[in-house]
Amino acid sequence: MLRLLATGSHGLLGSNILPILERYYTVIPLDIEEWDITDRDAGDRTIRECKPDIILNLAAYTNVDGCEDCLSLADRVNAEAAGIVADLCAHHNIKLVHISTDYVFDGEKDSPYTEQDVPNPASVYGLSKLSGERKVLDACPSAIVVRTQWLYGHGGVNFISKITQIAREKGVVEVVDDQRGSPTYTKDLAEPIRALIEENAAGIYHVANSGSCTWFEFAREIFDRLKIEAQLNPIASVHLNRKAKRPRYSVFDCSKLTRDTGFRMRPWPEALQDYLG
Repeated sequence: MLRLLATGSHGLLGSNILPILERYYTVIPLDIEEWDITDRDAGDRTIRECKPDIILNLAAYTNVDGCEDCLSLADRVNAEAAGIVADLCAHHNIKLVHISTDYVFDGEKDSPYTEQDVPNPASVYGLSKLSGERKVLDACPSAIVVRTQWLYGHGGVNFISKITQIAREKGVVEVVDDQRGSPTYTKDLAEPIRALIEENAAGIYHVANSGSCTWFEFAREIFDRLKIEAQLNPIASVHLNRKAKRPRYSVFDCSKLTRDTGFRMRPWPEALQDYLG
C-alpha cells in the first residue's frame, strides 16, 4: 500500500478526507507540531523518516481577511512553504498534491472558470495562493494542483455551522446574495484526489460540487432542509465591510477532471443533503 503523508492534517479538509483516503493508502497525518512546512530541514528529516510515496499538502493560512494584515505570513505559508514542499518532493521523487482556491480569480467572469483562464487575484490571500501554485509547478512539474472552493464539512467552524448558530441565537440572519459559487462538501474531494493520483495526473485541476448558487440561496436551502424558522435576509457584500475582496463569481468548470479521470462531481444539493442527513 502506498504511503501518503498529509500536512496540515488537523484542518477541516484533512479531518474529512483522510479517513476516506485511509481505505487506499497508509496515511501519515502530520500537523504543524510535527512538521512546520516553512522549515526545509524539518521537511527533509520528516521525509527521510516517513518515506512517503505521496505528499498531500493541506497546510495553509486560510484566514482571508487576516491575510490582508499579515502579508508576510500569508506569503511565507501559502507561497514560500508550498515551494519548499514541492522542491523536497522533486528531490525525493515523491508525488505531490497541493490544494489551492477559487480566490486566484477576480470573479469578473460570468461563465465557469476553466484551468486555462488567466488568474487575477483581488486579495492578499488569493495572491499568496497563486504564488504558491506557481512555485509548486516550477519546482515539481509532476505535481497536481487541486483548486476548490466554498468548503464545508464536519469538525470546525464553517458557513453552515455559523449561520445555523446565528439563526438559533438571534432569529434573524443576513447573508450576501451577490457572490456566486459552488458549495463543496469536503468529503467529496477525497475520491477525485485519489483518481488524479491513480491516473498520475499533473498540473491544475478544478474540483468542486457541480451546480452553483449564491450564499443566500445556499443558506435558504440549508434552512429549508433543517426546517429552521429564522428570518433570512439577502444583503450586498459591501454591507459586510470586509477587509478582503471576494470573487463575485467563482463557479468552476470541472470537465478537465472528468475528461482525465472519468470522475464526475455530484451536484451541491445532493452533497448538502448527505452532510445534513
